[in-house]
Amino acid sequence: MTISVLRALLRDLPIDWCVSDVYVGANWLLSLLTHPDGSQRAGVATAPLQIDAASPYQIGHYRMDEDACVIARLLLSDDPAAAGIGLATINALNQPEEGAFVLADAANWLTERCQDRNVAIFGRFPFIDAEVRPFARQVWVFEQQPHPDEFDSSAISVVLPQAELVAVTGSALVNHSIDLILPQIKPESTVILLGPSTPLSPQLFDCGIDAMFGVRVIDLPSLIDSVVNGAGFQKIHGLQRVALFKPTMS
Repeated sequence: MTISVLRALLRDLPIDWCVSDVYVGANWLLSLLTHPDGSQRAGVATAPLQIDAASPYQIGHYRMDEDACVIARLLLSDDPAAAGIGLATINALNQPEEGAFVLADAANWLTERCQDRNVAIFGRFPFIDAEVRPFARQVWVFEQQPHPDEFDSSAISVVLPQAELVAVTGSALVNHSIDLILPQIKPESTVILLGPSTPLSPQLFDCGIDAMFGVRVIDLPSLIDSVVNGAGFQKIHGLQRVALFKPTMS
């Protein structure tokens, strides 16, 4: 039985951290944490394509003084902006130890691993056509609003039992579809999470996920400038692409 990813991410979070600032940009959500000892942490998630007018989190800078574990629980919200802020806060709290992660790019890894395999990808990533389709046996792409050559959630139960490699966008945590996807994947398949929203949490290994390709913050001032100015993924500064692998794979 697959363990709920959402619930797993909310278990055993570090305590005593406070959310001091939240930045909501056109493309990014940034949560900045402080600790009583003076240290800081930061985490990001992808902003929703459109923020609901009723959401309390419109584009802007929010000064806060809230327990980070409380804000993290916003992940369960039906408001995508609030859920994204919850995920960004979880990503700030989940800081893997130096040496636990490697510098790695999801597109390169998929290119090497998809050779002659059936691949299902949740998310319309720009590298699919050039770096996956030419090498895989079969590629299925899932989107909430699919193009003519893509699939929606109604095809999950038919397609996933055929897939040998499944790549799921970290945004599936925000829209809560992740817990609908994982139970449909056959046990022997390789499953990865990818994209800037992806948590680098070893707890997810117990949920059936084999690797996580995300980002870590390496230059906070540059990152804040990029978020405020609406930079896209290829233009953002202050982040580094990293991956966390299950000990049995690489």
